Order: sequence, then C-alpha cells, then structure tokens
Amino acid sequence: MTLRQVLYLLRPHTFPASLSPVIVALALAFVDRGELRYLQAILTLLVALLAQSLSNVANDFFDYKKGADGSDRRGFERLLSSGKVSYQSVKGMMYILVGLTALSGITLVALSSWYLVGLGFFIIVLAIAYTGGPFPLAYRGWGEVLVFLFYGIVPGLISYYIQTDTFTLTSLLLSVSVGCANVNILLVNNYRDYESDKACGKNTLIVRFGKELAPLLYLCNLLLSTALLIPISSLWGMFLLGGYLFFMLRVFRQMKLNEGEALNRVLVSTAKGVSVLSICIVTLLLGSLF
Repeated sequence: MTLRQVLYLLRPHTFPASLSPVIVALALAFVDRGELRYLQAILTLLVALLAQSLSNVANDFFDYKKGADGSDRRGFERLLSSGKVSYQSVKGMMYILVGLTALSGITLVALSSWYLVGLGFFIIVLAIAYTGGPFPLAYRGWGEVLVFLFYGIVPGLISYYIQTDTFTLTSLLLSVSVGCANVNILLVNNYRDYESDKACGKNTLIVRFGKELAPLLYLCNLLLSTALLIPISSLWGMFLLGGYLFFMLRVFRQMKLNEGEALNRVLVSTAKGVSVLSICIVTLLLGSLF
C-alpha cells in the first residue's frame, strides 16, 4: 500500500468534523480560564484525529464486507471495493489505528482523569461498531444520533472538562451547535446514497423515514446551530453569523436542486461549512476578550 493510498483511506478532508468540537471547546476554556493545559490540548486533538481515522478505515472495511459499496455507488471511490488495495492491508491498518487510538487515549486519561477511561474504550468500540459487528449501528438508522453525540456533545464537553474540571451551559450549547452542523454532513451523504443504501439493506435514517426528510432535517440543524450562537454574539458577531447563514442557505438550496453524484459538491460545501462555523465561534469567543 502506497503513502497516497494510506492518506486516501484516512480521508483527511473529514478531519475538520472531529477537530471542530475540540477546537471550539479549547477556545472556550481559554476564554474562561485565561490559559490552557497545552499537553492535554494536543493529546485531545490527537485522539480526535486518530478516532476519526479509525472510523473512516473501519467504515470502508465493513461496508466492503457487507457489500454496501457496489458498482452503483455515487460517492467518492472506495479503494477496497475497487480492488486497488487488499483486504488484509486495510484490516491491518485498522488494527494499527485501534492501538494508536488506545495508546493516545490512555496517555490523555493518565494526565487528566481516570474516570474517562470507560468513555475512551466506548469511543473505540463505537468507531468499529458504526458499520461493523453483528449489529452495525449505521445500518439501523442510528448514524445521525451517533454523529450528534460523538462529533458534537461528547468531544466538546469532555475537551472542556479536561481543561477546566467542570461543565458549563455555554460549553453544552456550543457542542450542540457543532454537532448539528456535523450531522448535516451525514444527512447529505445518506441523501445521495438513498437508492444504493436501500438496495443493500442499509437502513439509514433517510431510508427508514423517506428521502424527503433529509432536506428538512438539514435546514433545522442549520438554523439551530446558528441560533445557539446568538447568546455569545455581539453586534458585529451577528453580522458574522449572518454571513455564515447566507452561505449555508445557498448550500441548502443546492441540496434541494441536485441529486446523485452532483450532491458530492454539496457534501464538500457542507463539510467546509463546519470549519467556517468553528472559525466563527472561535472568533466570537476570542473577540469577547477585547
């Protein structure tokens, strides 16, 4: 397996989804405490990256085993299903990522609180159980719920707790905001793959409740993620949020107008929107210091 193939399997373009709630929580902790525990901050970011990488590789591996990546797939190319990498090499890569995620997680726990060790183990299990195991959660309509929890609330609150030893209402609201934005990435993905998922028995939320649900949930998540930031926004901050909302409403319009492979552009724009939202939140938080 070449380095380029390894990077493709890791899918670096998805990293902002896992890093965003952590970065937002670190910014809030810095504003609240006036300082950061830098080693813990770096380790928290590393754990988020490794857990995301593990989830990406495991998804490719188990979707291939279950036949979910057929010739009718409309998303980005999967190297395993296309035969460009071997089954054993991807399996070995997945095991390596399990070890690295566990090692970095244990180090972080040792420097913060051993109460978090159970959560760390649970995160690794979920990264695999999302599409693997006897009861793959993504195949039973739990994908959006898990993304909301583990790409929003859990990393946001835990990252803030590691820095401050407490939780606050603001840390919860910001975590929910980022979580809603991240859920929209999965909504576009499942909206695009509706036909192929339905054909292979992958009962995502969209397959279970109908394709028309995806745009509605997308809009609700967008409006909620923006509205939750109003309490931390000044007058100039409202203009910043207005710009973000205007950009994302245009993306929403494209989602309603397109289908199939054309939704890949909407998927990329939605992922970029998570990064833009995080930058807006960090700007609002740091701006409150002046």
